[in-house]
Amino acid sequence: MSEKNILNMEVAEMTGYSYDCSCGRRHSVDIQNIEVGKNVLNKIIDIFIPFKEKIILIVCDNITWKLAGEKVQNILFKAGYKLRVHIAETQGYPVLVPNEKTIAHLLYDTDKDVGLLLGIGSGTVNDICKMVAYKMNIDSAIIGTAPSMDGYASSLVPMIVDNSKITYPVQYPYAIICDTEIIKTAPDVMFYAGFGDIVGKYMALTDWRLTVMINEEYYCPMTASLVENTVNLCVSQSEKYIQRDDEAVKNMTDALLLSGIAMGLVGISRPASGSEHHLAHFWELDALKKGIEHPLHGNSVGVGTIVSAEAYNIMKEKFPELMKVSPPDPEYLRGIYKKIGMYDSPVSLGVSRELFTETIMNAYRIRPRYTIFNFTNDKGLLPELAKQLTEIFYGGIE
Repeated sequence: MSEKNILNMEVAEMTGYSYDCSCGRRHSVDIQNIEVGKNVLNKIIDIFIPFKEKIILIVCDNITWKLAGEKVQNILFKAGYKLRVHIAETQGYPVLVPNEKTIAHLLYDTDKDVGLLLGIGSGTVNDICKMVAYKMNIDSAIIGTAPSMDGYASSLVPMIVDNSKITYPVQYPYAIICDTEIIKTAPDVMFYAGFGDIVGKYMALTDWRLTVMINEEYYCPMTASLVENTVNLCVSQSEKYIQRDDEAVKNMTDALLLSGIAMGLVGISRPASGSEHHLAHFWELDALKKGIEHPLHGNSVGVGTIVSAEAYNIMKEKFPELMKVSPPDPEYLRGIYKKIGMYDSPVSLGVSRELFTETIMNAYRIRPRYTIFNFTNDKGLLPELAKQLTEIFYGGIE
């Protein structure tokens, strides 16, 4: 099978696939099972046969237990599986947070007789299962309940440790099951989040090309094309997606999985994460420190993408060579967001003017990953850029 085939493969067909790439590396997808589509939930009976002699620990929160957890438990119990249930929560915080206490509670319930952590949910449930499975040297799997983030297939997980966001390497999940009949029941805010996370890839790829130009960092054109093609497809179907069209929802779910697969192919997060993620992480950490709920990650990423696009727009006037990395037009982004009614500014997320300026000055420090803000800082222009961006989104009067 030649490398070009991966550009035309269904995500479910990529499991176990390896190929020698023109970038000079051999890439592989080390996930055993991926199922995306209508009414695929019953396939778990056969998918989890290797774990039938062990206990499967079902991990969910109070919402996802009602949404799909109880149904999964009934399916597996009738098929003769041995099960236990862990309802995850973060005490003292309005939503589940992947911090030390949440991890510790799951570790406490993961005895030696547990062979599989089966997460039912999306972002945080997925992350804590993979983290604990990695530490316990067992397998994890996820049954997705929303098209809200791109971490289902990732071999990296972001954790909150000592109030800092740190990304840790983990193993791929054994299986990913996304029944679109369940996915379609997610609220609009989670649909927006998934769309924002996917559109954010435009900026991730731009920043990747920037660091290739400035720092001669490794780049894989095939993987970049794989991501960009699927983002373009999702953007073309944006209105159908928010209306819960079957094909559009499946394509978005595939795209979210592909994002994680792309990171695994190249061994870095560049295909999926750039300056837009730094901005989102900064806002999330600020909210955690204050003990308040923050917007869904993908919604912050979507807004961060427009902010970063505006940064490129400003900087390219002084440095025309930035056009070589093909940054997205911020007005184009606003246009596709407007079509589905999603967040398009930090104001709409509840980010204060003061916090926004602080974000532009400091968010690039969160990760050792070169972006447009590192470039601007290197040129001694970051304070000026922060002022200009603040005026764009908040007006000229403080």
